[in-house]
Amino acid sequence: MQPITPSAGTDLPHSPDYVVIGAGHNGLTAACYLAKAGHSVAVLEASSGIGGMTTTNPLFADAPGHLFNEGAIQATGIFGLSGVTEELELGRYGLRMVPVDPAHVQLAPDGSSLAIWKDASRTADELRRFSKKDAQAWLDLANALDPAMDLVVAYMKAHPLRPWTKEMASAVARAARHPKRLWSLRHFATASHTEFLDETFESELPKGALAAMAAFSQMRLDMTAWAMIYLGIVQKTPNLMPIGGTGSLPAAMSRCLLAHGGTIHTGVRVDEIVVSNDRVTALRLDNDRLVRPRVGVISTCNPVITLNELLPEGTLDRKMSIRAHDIPIRKTHATSLKINVALSGEVSMARHEKWRGNDIDLRRHLVAWHTLKEQDAGWNSVVRGEWPDPVPVSCAMIPSAVDPTQAPTGQSTFYLWSGVIPVTPNEPWEDVRDKVGDSVLRNCAEYYDGLDDLEIDRKVLGGPDIEERFNAPAGNVYHVDPLITRFGPMKPAPGLGAYRTPIDGLYLSGAGTHPVGGVCALPGKLAAQTALREQRLAK
Repeated sequence: MQPITPSAGTDLPHSPDYVVIGAGHNGLTAACYLAKAGHSVAVLEASSGIGGMTTTNPLFADAPGHLFNEGAIQATGIFGLSGVTEELELGRYGLRMVPVDPAHVQLAPDGSSLAIWKDASRTADELRRFSKKDAQAWLDLANALDPAMDLVVAYMKAHPLRPWTKEMASAVARAARHPKRLWSLRHFATASHTEFLDETFESELPKGALAAMAAFSQMRLDMTAWAMIYLGIVQKTPNLMPIGGTGSLPAAMSRCLLAHGGTIHTGVRVDEIVVSNDRVTALRLDNDRLVRPRVGVISTCNPVITLNELLPEGTLDRKMSIRAHDIPIRKTHATSLKINVALSGEVSMARHEKWRGNDIDLRRHLVAWHTLKEQDAGWNSVVRGEWPDPVPVSCAMIPSAVDPTQAPTGQSTFYLWSGVIPVTPNEPWEDVRDKVGDSVLRNCAEYYDGLDDLEIDRKVLGGPDIEERFNAPAGNVYHVDPLITRFGPMKPAPGLGAYRTPIDGLYLSGAGTHPVGGVCALPGKLAAQTALREQRLAK
């Protein structure tokens, strides 16, 4: 496929039917659905390129052939269930994705490991090497999650205030046949993450795996065990690795949009959403030009920005204004660490692969190695504003081992992400960046043999860098803190969780809206469907 270019040379339309703010994957998803429905659509993107956190680019002058997924690394399994690929026919526009199974491998210093497979029985088989009791506990947990996940997935795919669909009806009927399994999950509702893991498992690898895969806040707080619902998702559907990097997803969506008559305009920043009589009438751009959408606007940037910066002060009533200002982006006390490294050769994970019997190439999978105790200690440091030592690794990977096009022949790319660094640190990020990067990569070299010797260049990004690069306040990759109180109709805030806003014609989308962040495309799809439904009802 030819590389995608935005609508260069195409004049920004003065009055399209819809304007979408943001050319990340959710913005492009929404635009495609609107354009397929026959509307004229213009996508405005402040950055010089499309994709947002799904961009894939070269980062280093000394390694121009190394391509890096700057933000995301995979599409969630929910993307595969969303219907977006089929409905937008993204395969026709160049999208190729490979399933990733196992979803996670937890490593131990002695060379042992535990793979988290889609098939729970395979994980249980591995666990028997450590504990027969833990193997049975894993199967019990998987069996309990199975009917619950039908309900969860059906809800994620539906409008948060109109969840009753055929899929939901089928999920409810199936769940009703397994009341004991669902009842066994009741402890999820109140338990802390650490409490649940410590009482469920006796060996360290399953505890460490479920701490690394799905911890979003201090792990000793009540009502944090719910996050392990993520295990149910990966056991229902595998994550997906886009060939050509995550940037191939927005590229395919862009081709789809252009084929349906939409336009994309990069380097165009929206300064203000102009409102008259409680309705969107125009968007004021940074060059003071006005664009006047005839039907509506879908904003996919962080809802904190949309509601508190783009809307003129006083647009929302007092109650909604207070709620908009209280949208949580720092309440977990954590932000992200992202490290990209260009390598002049190929690392080895032979020690751990030998222990496993060389059944999988560990470089191709997301791995972590810190124990539950280390993860817990890291989170406790974060809430105090301290830099964890060690910084718990949430996941690391060699993307070029899956997709060799991301590095020159015989060379590699390395990806690391941690969600366990302080958002309001006692020591500023700029003062500790090099120290943190050195420490984390030294730790990684204990598991990736040759990582330290093969390094060409690195980029170490903390919360402030992520905020600047992706216009993500507080470096929050979720857009809204992933608290149990901020899901469904409560996301991003009560009264603002159904995509539409109190301003007629203004819709919210993106990671800060139902159902989740990550690469799943459902916020874009559901926001577009909401806008189209309301337009039909208004006729």
